[in-house]
Amino acid sequence: MKVTPGGAATVIGSFPHASAEEACGLVFDTLPDIPAWPQLPRRDFFEDMNVQFSRRLPCFAIDPVNRKAGFDTSRDLAGELERFYTKVIEDDVEYFGLDDEYAAGFGSFISGVRGGRADGAFALKGETTGPLTLGLMTDATDGKYALYKPDLFDAVVKSCSMNARWQVRKLREHADRAIVFFDEPSLSIIGSGFYSVDTSQIAASFKEIILGIHGEVGLAGTHCCGNADWDVLLDPDLDLDIINFDATDEIIVDKFINARNVVSYLERGKCVAWGVVPTLKDKIEAATPEGVEEQFHALVARLVQRGVREEIVLGQSIVTPSCGTGTLSVQLAEKVMALLAGLSRALK
Repeated sequence: MKVTPGGAATVIGSFPHASAEEACGLVFDTLPDIPAWPQLPRRDFFEDMNVQFSRRLPCFAIDPVNRKAGFDTSRDLAGELERFYTKVIEDDVEYFGLDDEYAAGFGSFISGVRGGRADGAFALKGETTGPLTLGLMTDATDGKYALYKPDLFDAVVKSCSMNARWQVRKLREHADRAIVFFDEPSLSIIGSGFYSVDTSQIAASFKEIILGIHGEVGLAGTHCCGNADWDVLLDPDLDLDIINFDATDEIIVDKFINARNVVSYLERGKCVAWGVVPTLKDKIEAATPEGVEEQFHALVARLVQRGVREEIVLGQSIVTPSCGTGTLSVQLAEKVMALLAGLSRALK
């Protein structure tokens, strides 16, 4: 599926606001092309990226007082797996949806969309946490990662897929295009030497989620703010529509632009989402509109040197912050959004 957003801007999940209405107002005011519903981890621990999308998982345990979450298979694992897979087999997508307790930003966002705040948008965007990151939550019974427990990890993958499908359905009620990212900050652990990760297993889990999104006629993207083996994500067999990365980190940029599959990825009509507006406190404090725009064009020029025509790169580009703004102050988050909106306007 060809994606031609032409420099449209969107965001990566989290905001520092406690009010869903305020966060959504900022989104609608600054992102006319690809507005996205905001995650609000400071509002409630239930909006933590590992908790928000995990409530339906078997033996999932939350300790909101100590802000901890994971698995406890000392509970009725067999029974909870049976109930979980019954919902999957029945294709009960609604069961895996979000509500205001776990995602206040989603409901507020949809209300704004219904009120005309996203009229004329290129697409509406949602997000879920990816299976590798969720798979690194531990089981309290033995301290092992869910990633290494086949029954739990398969449930994680299916839960991610079902929630992504639910989001596509809800967003496409109000727009021709829906984009859902699965956020994978943990991709950088592959090949690090600290974890034993089967790359083919992770690729297969991503493909299951992508197929689920495509089956609902949505666009599938992924975000990784760390370094990664980008060729895995760029592989045509995976069929990702959008890849988002931290374009303020020189090491990550070098590895992405020099990836073996990046040229063929763009030639297939796929999209690069450049995380070119910084979200680290010291970097965003120093950032200027001129500096951000200059950085973006320098990145495009480097990709053009790989043999891709400039008009293709620009046509198939989205601009984003380097990561979520949830760890920043509200004031700095607003600066991120202002710089992002200004860059997108300049590109258009």
